[in-house]
Amino acid sequence: MSTDEAVARVQAGTAQIMSYMSEMGVDPKLMELALSYDKSDMRYLSASEMAELRVTNVAATQSSVDTSQAPTRPDSPPAFDGSAKQQLESAAVAFIKGLIEHHGDNAEMALAQVETSYAPTVDYYGKPTDLNTIIEDKRTYFQRWPERGYNVRDNSVMVTCANDRCMVSGTYDWIVRSLPRHKQAKGVANFSYTIAIGSNPKIIAETSKVQR
Repeated sequence: MSTDEAVARVQAGTAQIMSYMSEMGVDPKLMELALSYDKSDMRYLSASEMAELRVTNVAATQSSVDTSQAPTRPDSPPAFDGSAKQQLESAAVAFIKGLIEHHGDNAEMALAQVETSYAPTVDYYGKPTDLNTIIEDKRTYFQRWPERGYNVRDNSVMVTCANDRCMVSGTYDWIVRSLPRHKQAKGVANFSYTIAIGSNPKIIAETSKVQR
């Protein structure tokens, strides 16, 4: 099996999982968390994490005696019709694609885009990280590699929107170079972002992994 075929199968499987999670009302952030761990790692969710990610229904586990005291669960957000959902997904993809490919711009311009696109705290490669730390991390990388180029493979992109969240994942080709250090590197990487939907969308989770 070729690398492209293997990647396509993984992406198809991920899309099916995300679709099922959406039907069950599970927070898409669960997939973001799962993708941040290597296949050889094992990660158990705590009871509070399962409740937060809507893996379990806390109210359903309470006894009938306590049912009357349980807070009423808010109504689920209205489902998008086909056209609105497609527009939302297209906007989410364009948002992330633009962010990735603009990382190849002038460093200050790229950092300015990060500052306006990210939430104050982000699940950054599996760890809660404040925006200032993320900016400094990217600034260090941009300084190390002054010349950068990124190209998202359009046919690799998958997007799922549910519960006021959109998760966008896929693959991009990258090349970086530093003339002062006489260094160059290039390869392929998988990426995954989660966006909080609203009047001012913000990235709330990011992870990526170099394939080669």
